[in-house]
Amino acid sequence: MRRTRKARLRQALSLEEESLSPTPQTERKLRQDTIISLLAAGDLSPDHVRVAEEIRAVFETVSRGMFPGSSWRAETSQGSHKRHRMDFVDRMSDMEAILWERCYLPWTRQLSCEIASGVPGTRWLQMVVDIVVENELLEAIEQKYRLGGGMALGFLVNGLDRYIEIRREMPL
Repeated sequence: MRRTRKARLRQALSLEEESLSPTPQTERKLRQDTIISLLAAGDLSPDHVRVAEEIRAVFETVSRGMFPGSSWRAETSQGSHKRHRMDFVDRMSDMEAILWERCYLPWTRQLSCEIASGVPGTRWLQMVVDIVVENELLEAIEQKYRLGGGMALGFLVNGLDRYIEIRREMPL
């Protein structure tokens, strides 16, 4: 017997409660935010979390539009769908541009000049970005960059402290 669209919809609505929770496979893949976990454990202060969120926001703002998007065009719509090529700074809000120029850039210059691990060429900045932006676990960072136990947390805290210092010195 062929099921109608209405019958399938009715069945889906009756099973809605079951489908709201993630599957066991999805639950295993979910990982809590590393920064929030470190705050809960008392390893980071609220100031560290605030600047980590700011670093994430500026990083995502700089990355915005760096990759090609969809080329779909509606046949019926009027007007141009051409995207004009812009520098990423042109797509920033005023506050984002100020944070990027006065805080994020000086901070990245500091950390990108320092080697922070046993892997040749590894920059401190990349380690902090891996934790703050990419949400990698400290244990994974220590393995990836050949660090001793607990060293990733020290590099993270020191890197965030440097951002806090720059943020305090720069008038916004």
